[in-house]
Amino acid sequence: MSLSHFPYHPNESDKPTDQLVKDQVLWQSIRKGNQLAFSSLYKKYVNPLYNYGMHIQADHDGVMDTIQELFVNIWSRRDSMSEVDKVKYYVFKSFRNLYFQRISKENKLVNHLDFIEYSEFKVESFEQELIQIQSNELRIKSLQNAINDLTKRQKEAVILRFYNELSFLEVGSLMSISVDGVHNLLSKAIAILRKNMKNTFF
Repeated sequence: MSLSHFPYHPNESDKPTDQLVKDQVLWQSIRKGNQLAFSSLYKKYVNPLYNYGMHIQADHDGVMDTIQELFVNIWSRRDSMSEVDKVKYYVFKSFRNLYFQRISKENKLVNHLDFIEYSEFKVESFEQELIQIQSNELRIKSLQNAINDLTKRQKEAVILRFYNELSFLEVGSLMSISVDGVHNLLSKAIAILRKNMKNTFF
């Protein structure tokens, strides 16, 4: 998988609250039939959704078809859509549901999550380390290789939390696990990353 499939370009000038407001304005405009707002929402999320989908299952056509289906649904149902407080979460949740339905129909079900026990490990302090990694191309490539050694569920949690900046509660809701389960998945993932990359930047 090329590096372009795994970008992370945080915009420090935009606070999360500002993004929420911007997304809500777009959403309200789409409900009123504004095609420009719809195009803006698509352009904003097509790449993050593509990257996320490719890490669930690397099927370019399947991911793109699912993204198209999602946005066709949004536009075709715009008149009956309700208000959405967290548009980003809604878009990711809707995409995930559609993509797993597609995988299921193709008999390519992703392995179910094994029962996980709660871990006291806290991952907030590691977030800045991951953010700093993106400034160095070699480190990004090393991180990509290390992430590929994670389980599908660990990888998904890392992608949602650190690369798409969803909250622990949102990640847990998306993946149908508790917040404690998210902490546990991430703690195990980080332990693997630290072990695999200790000679690179730890």
